[in-house]
Amino acid sequence: MLVTGGADAADFERLVGVLFAAGVPMLQLRDKQLADDVLIDRVRRAVVLARRHAPAAPPLVIINDRVDVALAAAADGVHVGASDLPVAEARRRLGPTALIGRTAHSLAEADAAVAAGADYLGVGPCFPSATKAFAQHAPRAFLTAAAALPVPVFAIGGIDGERIDELVGLGLTRIAVAAAVTAVAEPALAVQALLAALGR
Repeated sequence: MLVTGGADAADFERLVGVLFAAGVPMLQLRDKQLADDVLIDRVRRAVVLARRHAPAAPPLVIINDRVDVALAAAADGVHVGASDLPVAEARRRLGPTALIGRTAHSLAEADAAVAAGADYLGVGPCFPSATKAFAQHAPRAFLTAAAALPVPVFAIGGIDGERIDELVGLGLTRIAVAAAVTAVAEPALAVQALLAALGR
């Protein structure tokens, strides 16, 4: 999963097209500064690009926090955190086929999210991040336990190519990244390197 936001519309479209072409299977849009109409437009653009890129099995487009935007823009789903709409309510509003993801910072949170019907989890923060500040990082015992849960689990927080082997050693084989791809000169090469590292 790749988390991205910002940039103007043309730059956004170019970046998303590059990311999908490089093999990104899931894109989460997170931008708390954009006006609602602009955010909806970005999500719609990403959905169109995903369907155009691979009509039979397009990359997934998820919106962070905003169930209303996911509905308006026909996104594949939404990712929520502890202070956002509860998983069960997001499911009620989006319906049975939408993907609902939930961030979890403890095993209790992770278990509760799965019980509430989350389709996948983001667990962490695993490492210091360039895009978000954290007071503390997830204990390795929690990450190992979360990796064994019966839904897909994405490691989040400060992940780059040098840290993937450690995560895989804990049982985590899915990652969510932002700056590791969006803040580099060659995003496509960064995506390919991360996918190769996971493939090892």
